[in-house]
Amino acid sequence: MTHPGSGRASGAAAPAQPLPPRFPLLLASLLLTSAMSMLDQSIVATAGPSLTGDLGALDLYSWTFTAYMLTFSVAMPIYGKLGDIFGRRAVYLSAVLIFLVGSAACGAAGSMGQLIAFRALQGLGGGGLQVSAFSVLGDLMPPRQRAKYQGWFAGVMVIANLAGPLVGGVLTDQLGWRWIFYVNLPLGLLALAGLAALLPRTAPRAGRPRIDYAGTALLCVLIGSLVLGTDRAGRSGWGDPGVVAFGAGAVLTAVLWVWRERSAVEPVVPLGLFADRTFTICVAVAFGVSFAFFGCVNFVPLFYQAALGVSATRTGLLFLPAMIGMAVATVVAGQVIAKTGRYKWFPVASTALAAVAAAVMSLTSQDTGATAVALLLAVMGIGVGLSSQVTTLVAQSAAPRQHMGVSTSTVGLARNLGTAFGATVFGSILNTRLATEAADLLPAETADQIVSGTWDPAQSGSLAPRTAEAVSEVYGNAMSTVFLSAVPVLLIGLVLALLLKDTRLEARGPGGPGGPGAKPDTGG
Repeated sequence: MTHPGSGRASGAAAPAQPLPPRFPLLLASLLLTSAMSMLDQSIVATAGPSLTGDLGALDLYSWTFTAYMLTFSVAMPIYGKLGDIFGRRAVYLSAVLIFLVGSAACGAAGSMGQLIAFRALQGLGGGGLQVSAFSVLGDLMPPRQRAKYQGWFAGVMVIANLAGPLVGGVLTDQLGWRWIFYVNLPLGLLALAGLAALLPRTAPRAGRPRIDYAGTALLCVLIGSLVLGTDRAGRSGWGDPGVVAFGAGAVLTAVLWVWRERSAVEPVVPLGLFADRTFTICVAVAFGVSFAFFGCVNFVPLFYQAALGVSATRTGLLFLPAMIGMAVATVVAGQVIAKTGRYKWFPVASTALAAVAAAVMSLTSQDTGATAVALLLAVMGIGVGLSSQVTTLVAQSAAPRQHMGVSTSTVGLARNLGTAFGATVFGSILNTRLATEAADLLPAETADQIVSGTWDPAQSGSLAPRTAEAVSEVYGNAMSTVFLSAVPVLLIGLVLALLLKDTRLEARGPGGPGGPGAKPDTGG
């Protein structure tokens, strides 16, 4: 049997390998590398003042985030494909080494330009850590067992994201900003030793590997155009000539890339994977949920502080219920799927619950209590958690086994791009509504500060009571519009989730006519 776009006969899927000895130690190493890659997406945030005070070039500071996320995103599909071709072990260990070299170089950076370049190198390793960890799970165990452990990974990644600013702040205050990078070295070396000792060796594909260099280069340019264009749009607006140029370049590159992949012997992303409805829906749902949730929550701190008068410290605490809800929901979903094999209704419940929460959030105002907003965010977080790793699991199971890495990286890339696009699109919606509301409700000077982004919420205490109340109303109305705009995105995700086939994941190993790891549900 030839899978569309695979470029080779897939035949019967190979049975899952038996778990290696000392699997708990291997699992700990996998979890540690995932935690490091996610931690470095957020750990830099609280080190900003110390870092720029030492290196200068405040105007380039945002590139310490952008450079990491750009190369992180570009690396994901490349590592996925290389792991499928050459075996997971060598590719995974290479990713860890690149990440560690990048971390050491970042800590030793002598200028902002050097730091940005080394953050890009660090991102090249970080993207490989994420993809390889999930791909290793796919190699080692059948889908239902994999679901249980993927929930653990999601919980660890949520905790790492949440802990990033706190860890960064403590390290910066106690040891200096360079230690936010140096801390990766002992952790990474420990993980590297565990992986080198315990990760099973897998044979590369038979025959001479045929790497799709042209397709890989075009995909890198495409992802780079999307990420850089989105980043610029967030700072300069969608009408900026640079944004238009990036957009035009992305469209042209996408056309060339599709043309190349259709003719490549070993495409970096086999387009035939998207002929499978289940795989395509999982990619789309992963993109949509990340677009809606992370795009919205980026601006909730502004709402808390400018509209509700909440301190920065309490703002962080008010996010805890959402993060905990997301982590718990992900773990519970994994455990239930591991026992029953059923997965369809988790993405359905995820998008429905998140849509309801976003709709209710759109009704909040400056008069809504901060605790009530936190509880609504928790409901939305639970909704997102119900599908956050299920989409990866199901996409892996829908793809031929030889494309385990590619299927994993494609969903991960969709999730990353959804987060980036959501932040920019909802940022534009927020700024537009802020400008309209400020012009209608505020004195010209205060309105100009809000529109230009120079408004400090602490200034509200020096305003006349009526003006301070109007400022809160401006931010409350703008944030309501942002959440309302997320509802259609989540409803589209709900419709797509309802179109998933009602299949049951195999408990003993991949195989069967419906694709690896899945078989038609007979209702038993």
